[in-house]
Order: sequence, then C-alpha cells, then structure tokens
Amino acid sequence: MKKLLFFMSMLLVLNAEDYESIYLKGGANDVIKAIEKNILNKDFWSKKLDGKNVEYGYYDKEILLTIVEKDKKFLEVVSYKDGKTDKVFETKVLVGKSGDKLVEGDLKTPIGVYQLTRRFTPSDPYLGPLAFSLSYPNLFDQIAKRNGSGIWIHGFPLNGTREDEIKTKGCVAMENDVLANYDKTIDHKKSLAIIFENEKYKTNAEQIGAIFAELFAWKKAWSENDIDKYLSFYDKDFKRYDGVGLDSFSSSKKSIFAKKEQKRISFSNFSITPYPNSKDKSTFRVVFYEDYSAPNYKFNGEKTLYVRLDKDKMKILIED
Repeated sequence: MKKLLFFMSMLLVLNAEDYESIYLKGGANDVIKAIEKNILNKDFWSKKLDGKNVEYGYYDKEILLTIVEKDKKFLEVVSYKDGKTDKVFETKVLVGKSGDKLVEGDLKTPIGVYQLTRRFTPSDPYLGPLAFSLSYPNLFDQIAKRNGSGIWIHGFPLNGTREDEIKTKGCVAMENDVLANYDKTIDHKKSLAIIFENEKYKTNAEQIGAIFAELFAWKKAWSENDIDKYLSFYDKDFKRYDGVGLDSFSSSKKSIFAKKEQKRISFSNFSITPYPNSKDKSTFRVVFYEDYSAPNYKFNGEKTLYVRLDKDKMKILIED
C-alpha cells in the first residue's frame, strides 16, 4: 500500500502520460510501470532538472559549498537551495604545494570533496583563532592508499604574518579578520568543501540525470534480485569500504540474491557532487539516505558511492 501511495503521489509532478487513462485501462500496476519507465530514463531527469544550476552538483537539502581553487589561491562560498546558487563569500587564501596529496608530510592540499567535520580553536596560536577540520582522508583517498591528517581551514598566526605557502602544511589559510567573516557565513554542519586545481570540474543536467536514472535502475535490479543486472553496475576495479574487491563482493551478493527474499528499498535526500580527480573527469560522489528492509536484515542510514559515468552508464567504484 505504501508503495502504491508513493507512486500515486508522483503523479503530481510527472506529466508525460495520461496516468488516469492508464489506471482505468490496466490498474495501479500499469501506472507503476509507466512511472518506473520515466524514472529509469535520463531524459526525464534532465527535463526535471531544467532551470536548476547543477554545475557544482545536485542537492536535495540546502547546502553551502566552500570551493577552493588551489592554483589561483582563491576560496569562495556558494549557497545552493532548490537548484539556485548564489556566491556569498570570497577571499584569497594560502594553500599547500601543487599536486594531489598522497602521503603524510608532502605539504600538499588534497584535491577532492570533503566534509567540514569540526569547528574548534587550535591549541597552537600559529594556526590562528579558529579552524575547521576537513574529512581528509575520505573513503576515496583511503581506497587509493593516500594518508595524512590534520587538513584544516584556519587563520594566520596570532603573533606574526605568513608569506610562505609551504608553511600551511597542506591546509587552507586566510587572514584572521576574513576568517571571522567566513565563520559568520557558513554552518559547517551543512557544508562541503570542493578543492580543485588548474581546472574546475563542473557538471550538467545531462550527467546528473544519467546518474539518477542509473541509480534507480540499480535499485530496481537490487529489489528484484536480478544479480546479473545488479553486478553490471559495478566497475571491474570496484572496492567496498573495507577493501573487498569485486570477486569476493560478487560471490557474497550471489549467495544473498539466491534466497530470492522480498526487499523494500527506498532512496531519499540526494547529494551528487562532481569529484575533482585529475585521472578521471567523470567521477561523482553520491550520498543518499537508504531505507532497506528484508526478512533477515534492515538498514536505515546514509549511503555513499563513488561512481564513474561512461557514456551515460554508471559504474560504482567504491561503496560504503
């Protein structure tokens, strides 16, 4: 009943067909099939995204994006709400050495997408009056065997000035009065930091639409225990959060799918961010809330995928 109510509610926003006529001719199941046909079509999602600014990704909830251009030593904050963006802050900053961060002590600022995990007062006055820690290394970094820690957005020394960018040790630093304004602008619990170098990796409605269509096709295969279709969404170099590769992952999933259990799976609260990666210009960080229920297992919580688009086909690189 809940599934029917969900799909019937979507009639308010889906206008591609006369769903009342479909219902009268074939009943509720035919309506569901017609709606699913739309949901699995990237063109439907592209049209749904028409008029929304998705150059920095798509977000169901209001979010503040701290965008750092390493090569230009420039930081801006862009607010995103209901598909509309607005630049609300900008400043020059100091950053670490050029290139992507690989190991502890290389003095490089990482390239990627990071949460602002904490707002705090540094114990060392050299780091200024206030700091925000970034979630480096994230799962993408960990799977790539990158290490290091203590990557922050922070201020200038309280007892001097700073000229040498290497002294940031990979952090992002700004003058203290500017940092105070940055602090007033953002809510770190509702923020992401996107750090680029040399080229801004922007996305568009077609790419976001393709990801939505593929996510729901993946969910459909998962719900229907279609193991071959389900596994076709995984990249040959796939790694699970714990380092398990595709072969072991596939064997485990085949055993589970063979039980033919009925599953209830729903996705909501999407966050889709283009991932700045010098090796691949079609990588995305995809986060959503998953509600999963099966006879022997239940899960309610945040799901994170790193995916690659290949001619509108989604390949899952990493899953948490």
